[in-house]
Amino acid sequence: MNPRHAIALVLLSFALAAGGAVASAPSQTPDPSITDGSLQRKLDGARASWKAGRLHSYRYEVRRQCFCPPQKTRVVVVRGDRARAFPSGMNDVATVPRLFRLIQRAIDDGVVELNVSYGSRGVPRSIFRDGSANVADDEFGYAVSRFTSLRPRAR
Repeated sequence: MNPRHAIALVLLSFALAAGGAVASAPSQTPDPSITDGSLQRKLDGARASWKAGRLHSYRYEVRRQCFCPPQKTRVVVVRGDRARAFPSGMNDVATVPRLFRLIQRAIDDGVVELNVSYGSRGVPRSIFRDGSANVADDEFGYAVSRFTSLRPRAR
């Protein structure tokens, strides 16, 4: 047998064996509250409460929670449904509807852990997600506090 062919066969054997090992890795199971639909129902209910409240101008404080240096609590200001002030790098949490989208993406992605709590107006109060059981330090969350409605500015 040609030495090049022998090397190619050995490499092919290793590749096939490695592929089988990857294929037999445990599958990632979504959070049970995602699979049973309860997280989606809670999110839908929170969205309905938020919409019924008809709030268009408000402020809240948000703090990112992650495997990173301690984060400061930051202020978000929304006027006329538009984010007017929010921390750099936190565009995805700059309005209540954006918080809802963050939660919806986690549900749609089938993350392995998702814990969310809502206030009486439907505002998310805490969000924690772990995207993958097999990845270290991919967990993160947000704590929302001091939600206050603002009066519309006089024109």
